[in-house]
Amino acid sequence: MQDNEVDPLTKRPVGDAVGEPALQELRKLLHELASALDPFPKFMDLTHIEAVEVEPPGPPDPKRGCIVVCSDGELREFVLRMIPGPFDTGGVEQTEELNDVDMSPGEYATYARAAIHELETIIEARRQSDG
Repeated sequence: MQDNEVDPLTKRPVGDAVGEPALQELRKLLHELASALDPFPKFMDLTHIEAVEVEPPGPPDPKRGCIVVCSDGELREFVLRMIPGPFDTGGVEQTEELNDVDMSPGEYATYARAAIHELETIIEARRQSDG
């Protein structure tokens, strides 16, 4: 290897060590903002799910479902399933799930920053409406 070449295997641990405190701060901030929202918004007018959709900038990842930030400050994937049901309810019932989501550190940072922006916007709107 020449002196000016960079070995990614030696640099990756350094990058991870530098980035981990920033990710912890994003997690902490998400938890603080979520706890400041009382009551926490209901998702899609579902009375039993408290969550806010998170849409990071840029084109959506077709492999990633609907990501939400929940009232505990955690990012989760919202999954809506349609299942056959009784005819009197339209023949279809739905189930909703909030699943833990596995993200790379960079992906988590992107979604966390978008979630922080969404929660801050809601908090500010409430402050303005309260007068």
